[in-house]
Amino acid sequence: MANRSYLYSTNVIPGPNAKDNGRKLIGISEWNYYIPIVFKLLLSSNPKTCPSSVWENQEEIALVGNYASGVKNLETFLSKITVTPAQPLIAEALEFLNRPENKSEYFVLECGEIFDMGDSPLQEQNLTLLAQIKDLQPEIDLALQSLLPPPAEPPKPVSFFARLLGRTPELPKQEYDPMQSIYSLGLGNWSNILYFDFTNA
Repeated sequence: MANRSYLYSTNVIPGPNAKDNGRKLIGISEWNYYIPIVFKLLLSSNPKTCPSSVWENQEEIALVGNYASGVKNLETFLSKITVTPAQPLIAEALEFLNRPENKSEYFVLECGEIFDMGDSPLQEQNLTLLAQIKDLQPEIDLALQSLLPPPAEPPKPVSFFARLLGRTPELPKQEYDPMQSIYSLGLGNWSNILYFDFTNA
């Protein structure tokens, strides 16, 4: 099983009495092996720790944040991305997140499987993640920088013998393809059906 981070929307903050209070968890997205910046941005409005709805753990190893403001924070970030290939994925993300059936009061981020790959206690890693989400600007700057084309390399000097023989070296052309960086933001994987499904819970 791949270690994933899971993103849900919910009407009730997870806790011991969440089910009794009519909790409804809606799958939003999941990501293999790390926590993409899109997930962090969606959790960035008034984030706080909460109990996990996935793991049977008494400690608070999940995070919860405001849904509507989280989407606004993501929109602000996405508006700064001008590369053409990203625009369909941006439109898809905003359309999915603004569907009435997906909207709720809160986002919940479950990263227990990601934390489990580390050596530190799960709750300690969750607190570290919370601190990162509260200070996302450095990661935002790096993410936007990753979408820019690499700087052009200066031409290599032609050797004496190449000049003597009238030869010019043929440099391999490297086409700029930002798609890998675009997908790594956490775009393009929206679904209500996640590995841990709470549809009938």
